[in-house]
Amino acid sequence: MPRSGILLVTGILLSVVLVSGCADDSVPDQAVEDVAPPPSVTPAAEPSAAVRLSPAQARDLAVQTITVQRIDEAFEAVLPGSVLPSPEHFALVSAPIAGRVSHIWAHEGERVERGAPLAELESLEFANLAADFVQARAEANYVAGEVERLETLVAQKITPRSRLDRARADLTRADAMVRAATARLRTLGIDEAQMESWTTGSDDRPNLVIRAPISGSIDRHLIDLGQSVTAYQEMMSIVDPSAVLIRGYLSPEDASAVHPGNPVCIEVNDVPDCVINTTVTTVNPSVDPENRAVTLNIIVATRDGWPLPGQTVRLTVDAGSARQTMSIPLSAVQYSGDQAHVFVRRDSVTYESRPVVIERIGENAAVLSSGLSEGEDVAVTQVYNLKALARFEHFAEE
Repeated sequence: MPRSGILLVTGILLSVVLVSGCADDSVPDQAVEDVAPPPSVTPAAEPSAAVRLSPAQARDLAVQTITVQRIDEAFEAVLPGSVLPSPEHFALVSAPIAGRVSHIWAHEGERVERGAPLAELESLEFANLAADFVQARAEANYVAGEVERLETLVAQKITPRSRLDRARADLTRADAMVRAATARLRTLGIDEAQMESWTTGSDDRPNLVIRAPISGSIDRHLIDLGQSVTAYQEMMSIVDPSAVLIRGYLSPEDASAVHPGNPVCIEVNDVPDCVINTTVTTVNPSVDPENRAVTLNIIVATRDGWPLPGQTVRLTVDAGSARQTMSIPLSAVQYSGDQAHVFVRRDSVTYESRPVVIERIGENAAVLSSGLSEGEDVAVTQVYNLKALARFEHFAEE
């Protein structure tokens, strides 16, 4: 092949290679169309915010409305209460020392007066305490006599004063031993008369008598004759039913409106004779972690034996402070999930579905904290039909 032909072929091949290298071998992106999910998994759309009635619908439904107004409301809280023994009218009787029950004078349901004997304990430990007291008293009496004798001898210059000084120091220590022994016995409820009876020998059985700390009736009896008891073991309880403590449980939202001295009515449902009017005694400063409520404490004298500890009562607390509130009948409220709605009338045939915030619900009305303004008209009848028509209009528009 001539040289000019070879050069021509070579130029053609180079041109092909260059064109191939510069060409874009990528495939252009194709537009992806959005595919809507099936209607079965599409969330339901919210209904229209308003519904407009036709003249026939307005005539047939005859929706009744009320005008929203702010009124002065005296806050009143109705809450459950539990009855407990009053702190000053209830006592647990425990064994102050280990021993054996040698006598029982009072049993369940019996009335006892303050200071009356309830039970008797035979106790070696108590006998040792009594012996320590008798010995300390005898030692103190002996040393006191020795000091008196030495004072006479020193005055006559028969005995040196140093012996008198030592005797007076011994007397101080002996008196201290007597006071210590007396204090230990007083913690067990022993009085001076019984201690003196030991020193004179008129009582040679130093058994410990357990006495009633308050007047009342024996509620629980936990010991038997001959039973051994340990120190601080509970033996029985005494309840004075003339007064009780009632605890009421108030929601934290209402606690700021209730204070000591607020009037409170204590009653039992459908029992007209079981009603006591009194006042709140104290209010606990924190929320009870168990029931998440603020505790009211009411100490009240019982009436004809009512209420009894263990009963449940109803408390109606008058906070005594009026405040302006806005309330609507419960018949005006509809719910969409957890959200409360009402229908506000715009004109004679148009009603707006509006969310509201309910502060609390009473027997027949809901107290609102926001959502409505004074003077607006709210539907109180045919609310369910208005809700259905609002949904129908919404889906018809689609």
